[in-house]
Amino acid sequence: MSGVFDSQVGLFDAKLGLFDDGGTDALTANSFATASPTLSNPSFASNAALTPLSILTAAPNILAATITQEHSLTPTVIVVGNPIISTTGLIQDHQLSASSVDTQSPELSSSELIENIVLTTSALETGSPTVSAATISQVHALSPTSILTARPQVQSTVDPNWLIDTELQELQQMFGGWPRRSYEVPDGRLVQAEREIERQFGQKVSIDRKAKSLIKFGKSAPLATGSLQTVWTVGGNETYVSGNTIDSISSSSALDTEQVYLECHTVDENGDFTFLSQVVTLNGQTRVALPVPVARVSLAYNNNGTELAGRVVVYENTTLVGGIPTDVSKIHIDIPLGLQESFKAATTFSSTDYFILTGGFGSVSLKQDGAADFYLEVREKGKVFRQVAAVSAASASPWNIDLDPAVVLPKNSDIRVRVETSTNNVVVFTVFQGYLAKIL
Repeated sequence: MSGVFDSQVGLFDAKLGLFDDGGTDALTANSFATASPTLSNPSFASNAALTPLSILTAAPNILAATITQEHSLTPTVIVVGNPIISTTGLIQDHQLSASSVDTQSPELSSSELIENIVLTTSALETGSPTVSAATISQVHALSPTSILTARPQVQSTVDPNWLIDTELQELQQMFGGWPRRSYEVPDGRLVQAEREIERQFGQKVSIDRKAKSLIKFGKSAPLATGSLQTVWTVGGNETYVSGNTIDSISSSSALDTEQVYLECHTVDENGDFTFLSQVVTLNGQTRVALPVPVARVSLAYNNNGTELAGRVVVYENTTLVGGIPTDVSKIHIDIPLGLQESFKAATTFSSTDYFILTGGFGSVSLKQDGAADFYLEVREKGKVFRQVAAVSAASASPWNIDLDPAVVLPKNSDIRVRVETSTNNVVVFTVFQGYLAKIL
């Protein structure tokens, strides 16, 4: 079924043999099937009211059209999130060029100008001053019982160091250019030793303020030929330790329960020595721990009213047989059987003390014929023992030396006397002495 449909005027020609004369028709169709509609140019005037139940059309062709939409929105509430503004750079470049500038006359408020002028002249020449005759009469009657004054005010024209400089010049003339200090001892060689320490090591010391002298006695065990051995009753040479590992004491006699006094040194991680003394009570042949473990022990003696019955040894903890270490290298001092004090010609000086050696003595025991060479050896911190003096003695000819000038031994050092002999089983004795000097 074909027909013509005009969408603008609402006309429809169903070609049913009906002639539409422009009147009003009422058509009712149950079903329509149309082909693609064709719009013709003629105009029809027809009013038709169609009420289709079902309309099926082919694909419509829509001509190109322009669609314009205008929206007028009036929001009542706008909620936005946090705005994100990217990093921007604002650059403003202003170039101002004035071709003419006119200013008004400046107005200055009233002000006060002050000018200070200091004139310095290199030389002033004046005429002879004329002083008229005058009579000055002063009468003073002072009878003070107590006067308390404040500190005097000295004008800048007077050098406040004048008196000090004058006294120093006098002292330098008296002592050859080195001022005497109030803490120096009167002995000239000791004064010189203090000055040498200051000159060599850059530290001021005082024997007077330390107030401690030192005399070390040593006796050797029977010596063997062909080697240098320390003058101490243990025999051989001490094995020096680098830490505080000397921690034990015991006796060869089960009867010994006396107190023993010890002079020792501890050592820290920097290798600096600190002096200390301690007292420990023996428990026979049973090991007793020292109150403070140490790295050096230089003196031990019976500090009780009862004599020791056995040999007392101080050592690093090790295996004992009859109260004595089987490893002799662990022993660091002993009190020999029958004696009440150690005889060790070796000691150590702390990191705060220098030693000024003033003399010594050495001999071979009268019980034997023989000779021995003595060496004084010093080891500074971090170094090896070196021989700083040597002297020889025979059975009938001991040596005795009074040192002038004295010998300075540095702080934080070990000192010992060692000997060598050409005769087996020779026993020697030695003494060295001096003064400790405290670092100020």
